Amino acid sequence: MSVVARSCPTVSPPVGMRPLGEVIEFRNDIVHPKDRPHGPATFVGLEHIERDTGIRIGSEQIRLEDMTGRRARFCRGDIVYGYLRPYLNKVWIAEFDGLCSVDQYVFKVRSIADRNYVAYFLRSDQFLKTAPIGISPGQLPRIRSGEIVETLIPLPPLDEQRRIATILDQADDLRRKRRQALEYLTLLPQAFFTNMFGDWSRPGFNGRLFELGERIDFLTSGSRGWAEFYRETGDLFIRIQNVKHDELDLGDVAFVNPPPTAEARRTRVQPGDVLLSITADLGRTAVIPTGIGDAYINQHLSIIRSSRLEPRYLSAALASRAGQAIIQRKNREGVKAGLNFDDIRTLRVPDVPLDLQRAFAARVAEIDALKAKHRAHLAKLDALFASLQHRAFRGEL
Repeated sequence: MSVVARSCPTVSPPVGMRPLGEVIEFRNDIVHPKDRPHGPATFVGLEHIERDTGIRIGSEQIRLEDMTGRRARFCRGDIVYGYLRPYLNKVWIAEFDGLCSVDQYVFKVRSIADRNYVAYFLRSDQFLKTAPIGISPGQLPRIRSGEIVETLIPLPPLDEQRRIATILDQADDLRRKRRQALEYLTLLPQAFFTNMFGDWSRPGFNGRLFELGERIDFLTSGSRGWAEFYRETGDLFIRIQNVKHDELDLGDVAFVNPPPTAEARRTRVQPGDVLLSITADLGRTAVIPTGIGDAYINQHLSIIRSSRLEPRYLSAALASRAGQAIIQRKNREGVKAGLNFDDIRTLRVPDVPLDLQRAFAARVAEIDALKAKHRAHLAKLDALFASLQHRAFRGEL
């Protein structure tokens, strides 16, 4: 295993610094199927924790008797830490008792430290720069438990820790409110869509519907076998996690050096293409914007290209309540999991004049502009928070 950060010092720690092993205690409580557990439980995995913020964005209700693999137990007040790809900063303070994946560590914080202070430290650049991150062939970057306990944390008196955590809480709250505003703006296009075109899944809809196959110019899906072409920089590789419900999210992107093959050229996107997820989380949509450069899709996505449909209209139609209901019915009617090309071609959406589609797209563009302003403001708040966090763990706050 190679190490990409300097090793922890073996000499006595500087004054005011303590090894994390003196501050936290691992809760090594593993639930194993062979022990035949039973009953309900709440599962919180890496996918349920928002990066950088410590906010839980979901959970899953499971039955212990249905588990096929091990799970780690956490208790309310524990810190749940995602040690795979630690730069994602998936650090959550548990709000209830439950289970997480074995790709997450569970810490109890000792009485000498404030858990909020410790959680902020674990999300800080100082921690990521100091704690050794192991990289082995074929494995994702990770932090080992032994390396965590040796990493030094600044540990002022408990009252001072709480004061610092309160300041960071207040700054973090500003970021959270800006994110909430962005979430509300994200909901607006669907509200406009329903207001302009109705909900054709409800009784009383009297508009005409048409099948997408009547107006699609080009339809394809991504392919497998891209792993060997991954690079640190290069052309964008769009994966299913980049496609939300009627929105493209390039916050966590992969890059490839594509091979000069017809297969690669077939899966290269163009501005105005509508992406649709066809496996796993079905029905996610997004429109490829201008200026994205060369970009390719993976096997979980399809490209829908049409010169006779406004892309923002088509994406919103598929993402709407009625569109999602039709997509899910297509999936249930088949013997496979997912959508094939015939399924996509027979999806039906309202037939409205192109000028109305463009009017809808213009309203969505106004929302996009407002979202861009909010994102710019959020970026400034993120920079301010990072500065406060840096100063906090240098003893300058």
